[in-house]
Amino acid sequence: MINPDIESWALARAHNIVLREGLNLAKAAQDLDRKRSRLLVYELRKVITAAIVEAHAASLNSEGTVR
Repeated sequence: MINPDIESWALARAHNIVLREGLNLAKAAQDLDRKRSRLLVYELRKVITAAIVEAHAASLNSEGTVR
């Protein structure tokens, strides 16, 4: 079962990522700017990866398995 605090944090984090990174990507796609779109896809991937790693670490800490 997911800790409610971590779940709330994950939802807020995902919301912020979509607002910031997703909007930038949508604008680049709308402008048909392939180079910028490619760069933003890599940035979005990096931000999502960092958020997943952070959530995983927080989950382990809340379970008491890692200190």
